[in-house]
Amino acid sequence: MKARDVMTAHPSVVTPDDTIRTAAQVMRDRHVGTLPVIDNLTDRQLKGIITDRDIVIRCLAAGHGAECTVREHMTSRHLTTVRMDDEVSEVAHKMRRDHVRRIPVLADNDRVAGVVAVVDIATRLRPADPALVEGLERSVPVSG
Repeated sequence: MKARDVMTAHPSVVTPDDTIRTAAQVMRDRHVGTLPVIDNLTDRQLKGIITDRDIVIRCLAAGHGAECTVREHMTSRHLTTVRMDDEVSEVAHKMRRDHVRRIPVLADNDRVAGVVAVVDIATRLRPADPALVEGLERSVPVSG
């Protein structure tokens, strides 16, 4: 099974120039805790990731306001990504290795095509590969 088979396609995204308030509203409205940060809606090149935790820890707890830009608080270095044709076992390996629960999926030209979350793997693979799912769920943090 490939990343494309388990990913959430066409994920909600923000740009580096969007405000933290906008990112938080998108997260609230879409019921997600992570947003890929892309250069623009046409090219959809991955520039970073912003999480609900980033907003709370890096922005609000540090005394910054909701009008800060996503750029100021996103993670933009050492991003973990996978390709659409990567095997789910490779996706799970990267999640365990980097202690992340969600990974952007890149298509041709490094366009953001989707996101794979631990829950996506668990939902689709538990019956076929319970050991992989159990190992993954035990090794990645609850938040992040």
